[in-house]
Amino acid sequence: MSPDLFRGQLVRLCAPRADDADILSRWSEDGGYRRRADTDAARPLSPDHFRERDEGLGEDPNNFEFRIRTLDDDRLVGFVAICGIEWPNRHGWVAIGIGDPNERRHGFGREAMALALRYAFHELGLHRLSLDVIADNQPALSLYHSLGFLEEGRLRERVLRDGHGFDLVYMGLLAADWELATSRSVQAE
Repeated sequence: MSPDLFRGQLVRLCAPRADDADILSRWSEDGGYRRRADTDAARPLSPDHFRERDEGLGEDPNNFEFRIRTLDDDRLVGFVAICGIEWPNRHGWVAIGIGDPNERRHGFGREAMALALRYAFHELGLHRLSLDVIADNQPALSLYHSLGFLEEGRLRERVLRDGHGFDLVYMGLLAADWELATSRSVQAE
């Protein structure tokens, strides 16, 4: 029997809910979070922005976004997305965010990303996933390396923050490499 597709030991992946918009809007007011998660200029976004965005999520066959909720109390802690899928190439992009700083470093992001990778490779049949991350985001880089992503390139000083340039790191993961890394971690347990 396959493991639960959307449920781990700490979190589960689920569809957006109407009340998520207020929480997402609060997270958007955290400039540090916005600046780590995106290369665009940080700005607060209204709950209506997120409600409108969520209404269209199920309509695009090239984008899959999940909310990350804790198993113990159903608390919204973040999102994970598989997006920009090119079906002929079986390639997509992956992104994750844990919105509240108090929810970080509890294993929620690691488990949610592992669930999303399994979904991308087993359910969607993707061959490859890519992501980009700002080079000064060491927790994210460590997470991605631990899951098997390899650095494939950098755009030097692509992101400017407070007058300093930071590289934008491009990383990739092939399904076969993920399968190998997953089987090794199971054997080590």
